[in-house]
Amino acid sequence: MYKKRDGNPREKPDISEKLPLKITSVSTQKKRKDRFSLFHDDTFLVGVSSQTLTDLSLKKGVELTPFLFQKILEAEEYQKIKDTFYDYLSRRDHGSFELKQKAFKKGYPADVIDDVLNEFDQKGLLNDESFAKKFAADKAEFKNWGPIKIKAALRKKGVGKNVADKAVRTITNDLDQVQICVDLLTKRKRHFLRETDPLKRKQKMYRYLAGKGFTAPIITKATDTVKNDFDV
Repeated sequence: MYKKRDGNPREKPDISEKLPLKITSVSTQKKRKDRFSLFHDDTFLVGVSSQTLTDLSLKKGVELTPFLFQKILEAEEYQKIKDTFYDYLSRRDHGSFELKQKAFKKGYPADVIDDVLNEFDQKGLLNDESFAKKFAADKAEFKNWGPIKIKAALRKKGVGKNVADKAVRTITNDLDQVQICVDLLTKRKRHFLRETDPLKRKQKMYRYLAGKGFTAPIITKATDTVKNDFDV
């Protein structure tokens, strides 16, 4: 049975009480050329996407039975989730788990979400490894995040441990982590110099870089590198 997104049975439109009815005309919707309206004489039956129209062979003369109406509702739900995923992916890369969580929050049925994700995966539209690498590169380059913070963010987005580890290793190997930390400290030099006690100053620098997600050995090397320049 067709379910409402909150899990309760959906109240079918009034037209369902009048079925079966023959489709007497199909017209393109004015605001959306990729959607069509089905009519029985002057009575509006249902609006469908071009994909649903094709898949279910909906055309003039077809009898809209309760069973066919049910299939239309299910096809439209599926298509709506697909359109939602395409919209998300057009803005930026997403991992499969992240897409699923977003769709679930919108109230879409979990089983239909999984079906759409399987289709996207088969079509090569989803690649968690590619997503993880791009996410890691973006956070390292534009946010100056360290490997610990990047890995934690990837895991939170549902990326598997092995995939997250691989993405972080790539960033760690490609970028000079110590130099990044030195640059971060240098940019905030005036802030750190407000602390006159050298030990407390070093502790503040350590906490700052740790908060950025860098490892203890990298932080130690960076703070040692700037020590002479900061100890004035």
